[in-house]
Amino acid sequence: MFSEIVKSNSFSLAASKLGLSPATMSGRLKALECHFGVSLLKRTTRSLCLTEEGRYLFETSQGILDDFERLDKTMRARRKNPNGTVTIAAPSEFGRKYLIPLTNEFGAAHPEIGFRLILGDDDVNIVDDDCDIVIRFGPVPDSALTTRKLGENPMVVCASPDYLARAGMPEMPADLAAHNCLVYLDGKAAADKWAFEIDGEATIVRVRGNRLVSDRQALIDLAKARQGLIRVSSWDVARELEDGTLVAVLRDFERDPEIIHLLSESRHRLPLRTVEFINFLLQRVKRLSRSAEHCRSEYPRLPGAA
Repeated sequence: MFSEIVKSNSFSLAASKLGLSPATMSGRLKALECHFGVSLLKRTTRSLCLTEEGRYLFETSQGILDDFERLDKTMRARRKNPNGTVTIAAPSEFGRKYLIPLTNEFGAAHPEIGFRLILGDDDVNIVDDDCDIVIRFGPVPDSALTTRKLGENPMVVCASPDYLARAGMPEMPADLAAHNCLVYLDGKAAADKWAFEIDGEATIVRVRGNRLVSDRQALIDLAKARQGLIRVSSWDVARELEDGTLVAVLRDFERDPEIIHLLSESRHRLPLRTVEFINFLLQRVKRLSRSAEHCRSEYPRLPGAA
């Protein structure tokens, strides 16, 4: 404001340029002089004259104001032109199989945007872990974050065609007692209680097998190697179900799928790079979600599969 008064050599003209009233300008100038404890301008009804301190403030401040103007333009340009890094936290398997290819696809079209990926199954805090986007399977805690439905996560029990030919096709969840069920080891706890729905009622079946594995991909590899049945996300085995290396069973007894959520700050607080990637992700994952559900429900190519 002070700089504009000096450049205009007129209170009223400076006030007009800044959209302020002369009275407001006068009050702010007085506050500025009180802050520095010196007089900056000598005013008469016809002219303005800088004091020595006012001249020093004006001349010295021009470089600072120019720097700030450049900074202001740069910040506004970042809003209009996406660039920088998007940080995303997601479950390991989903990240490896889907998120990495999707960031590659998006990055090819936007080479000025980079990605920082935090892949793991532990809960991530969007603030403490400095994330732009968090992808979470299942319920999310109440928070001030914006939560969008990214897709659904239907579970599927499956095995290799050779295993099923040898051990038989389970027709009911209770039939799992006669099968070798490969169990995911979640930390120190075995995920050996498989949830189903029979005649509209939730049913838990405790399964047993000769493998406890803490890595989901290793569990899938064991199933492909004819070692037994697994229960995993259909996202994790969509390709295997489609190419027939794994076969879905007990499909009629699966419970309603949990929701895959995308968490972020509200859209108006996000940089353009994050907004554009979220739009891309919502569109692409919607298509992938349909594909995963199709694989779960339409495959396998095995006669008599339940």
